Amino acid sequence: MDLTKIKIPDTSTLRRIKAISLLSEDKLIALANQLNELTANKKELLLKEGSTENTSLYVIKGTVSLSARDGKTKTLLVDESQELKPIAQLRPCIYNVRALTPVTYIKIDAQKIIDLTHLSGAAASDISVHTLFSHDEEDHSVVNHLYRNLMNNSINLPPLPSVAERVQKIYTGKTTEVDSIVKILISYPDISRKIKNIARCPRDSDMGATAKIRYSVEQLGILPIYCLIMIYAVGKLVYRLPKEHMQRVSSFWTHSLNVAAISRILAKETKSFPPDLAMLAGLIHGIGVLVIDDHLLEHHHLMLDHIEIDHAIQAMRPEISGLLLRQWKFDKELILVAEECGDWSRDNAKEADLCDLILIANYLGLMRSDKTHSLPHVESIPAMEKLGITPEVSIYAIKESIAVRRNIERLFV
Repeated sequence: MDLTKIKIPDTSTLRRIKAISLLSEDKLIALANQLNELTANKKELLLKEGSTENTSLYVIKGTVSLSARDGKTKTLLVDESQELKPIAQLRPCIYNVRALTPVTYIKIDAQKIIDLTHLSGAAASDISVHTLFSHDEEDHSVVNHLYRNLMNNSINLPPLPSVAERVQKIYTGKTTEVDSIVKILISYPDISRKIKNIARCPRDSDMGATAKIRYSVEQLGILPIYCLIMIYAVGKLVYRLPKEHMQRVSSFWTHSLNVAAISRILAKETKSFPPDLAMLAGLIHGIGVLVIDDHLLEHHHLMLDHIEIDHAIQAMRPEISGLLLRQWKFDKELILVAEECGDWSRDNAKEADLCDLILIANYLGLMRSDKTHSLPHVESIPAMEKLGITPEVSIYAIKESIAVRRNIERLFV
């Protein structure tokens, strides 16, 4: 670190932190005087995996990488126009945070952020700082239990149903052989029947069972067939849960179905991504909730505090969803959706990607239940402008999603 470049941050920089943006100028000046605006050279380590330092790291400008012990790496690019969000918030830290370019950053004491957030009256829409910075050995919070399991590689991840697991092993995109898919589907009459109905395979023809499946696969195409099989498998995984699971998972699953339906409609309207792929991505964007729910059933004493459970889901769902999809051998773009589709200010590239589309669908799906008005204003979401989503398209997608959702649910009955 070049100590000659240390300086006090401007209050305009601190106002980019949403939780304290409503503070008076005097209070921001007082905070700024307690901080140093630091610079890091390329390849310099800003935060080390396992660190328990009680601070929030905010990158003001530059590009950093977040590398986990399992080899997973994320890249974050921040410019001077973006809202500042804490990076690698969990403690102990899951990532090594390293500068990929010269980086300007600040670190703020976690308790100070908590106190100033309460003082400003701003809604704490970020992950609960109270929860994330608790590293007391006697703390039995949901987040800490999940985090320990994650770090120890002992978190319980459910396997995919066999039909999906077998398809994942042979799926290579457009180059996947039709006969390979057909051979698998022959062993699963339930999903085969549904696919034949979707493909409108003639029921009274002289074709045998195998020929009808091949006809259906050829009619629909490899990608739609792949997506339908994965959607079917995930649905079966959810509907097989015991009643005590469904009491909590039902609201998550309802939202996932809505996001899947809206995603399909938006993909068709914008002609940006294959509708079936968008539908699959929307359905599985928060699939880590299933793992969190398993954890709650194993540790009944954690189920008493509903606020703590909500914090755990908010804090850990992206990480665990990505971990689960990685174990299930899903493509990188679907894993990225699970990890980043809740970041409303996400603006990682000039061109919109699938995550941007699902982010919008997720936002529209949450609008109905946003009674506390905690969602940001739609004009502040970069993905909306990238994909050219107008208010008219949004309203149409929400309205039409009811019928599309019914069609998705037919896969599970």
